[in-house]
Amino acid sequence: MRVDEIADRLYALPPEEFTSARNQAERELRHAGEREQAELVKALRKPSAAAGAVNRLVRSHRTDVEAFLDAAASLRDAQFAGKGDLGAAAQAELAALEELVDLGGESVRASLQAAAVDDEIARELLTARLVREPEPAGFGTLLLYTEPVKVGPAAKSKSGNRHTPGPRPDDSAARARLQEATKLLRVAEVQEQQAQQYWTQTQRELAKAQAAVEKAQRKLDLLHGD
Repeated sequence: MRVDEIADRLYALPPEEFTSARNQAERELRHAGEREQAELVKALRKPSAAAGAVNRLVRSHRTDVEAFLDAAASLRDAQFAGKGDLGAAAQAELAALEELVDLGGESVRASLQAAAVDDEIARELLTARLVREPEPAGFGTLLLYTEPVKVGPAAKSKSGNRHTPGPRPDDSAARARLQEATKLLRVAEVQEQQAQQYWTQTQRELAKAQAAVEKAQRKLDLLHGD
């Protein structure tokens, strides 16, 4: 059995079963004289509980995960390029995310959100071999979706100006810094908007849970005649 096949089998297991299964595969390879392959298997790292949950989610619901990543890309297009309806794109991404969380558990949420804003993380997630929860590096892919900021040219001297203008200062470095800072501001504003949407959703879920507890408590009180 090839190392890739062994790795796929191992990362499909619950994390608590990973180490013993990996060690068994290593012993079998050594017994078969495949020392190099055995070393590669030995180097495979046990995934965290959250990473293991994501790996299993991708393997069992890959189409749904890919649909979520497509929805995330559509949302970025709407946010930064004005393509499509922003509200509809945001709702579609949120609905796809919540569906996956329902399937894989709350522990998969952070990894999915990281993949939604960083294409490199998305590609890693789709391998279904995560060892730990990924974290987006800075603003990640979002910067690629921002359009270049147009910085107006310096005011031209009037034709009637009798004075010969001096040499124009080189402001290219300052313009580049302004452009980069403006792009970062746009990305930060989008991330704030997404955080607010998530907070609103969690507040709704909290209210539903509190109402359910209160309803159950009232029924219990009626049963006991309180």
